[in-house]
Amino acid sequence: MLEVAIPQDIENKIKQISTERKMSESSIVTNALKYYLPLIEEGLETEFKLWDALSDEALSSFENKLEN
Repeated sequence: MLEVAIPQDIENKIKQISTERKMSESSIVTNALKYYLPLIEEGLETEFKLWDALSDEALSSFENKLEN
């Protein structure tokens, strides 16, 4: 099991939601991570594709300058 230290304000919010929804704090955190992690992965894929395109463009520009 992973243990993580979180800021007090976030812990308070988790406790509040846990009480309001009658869910365990662990379930709240797990559900939040299940929602958030795929969004991060999608963002990273997009960022990597952008970096690849920029890298290819920079390499082509560099090669063109060498040829001239």
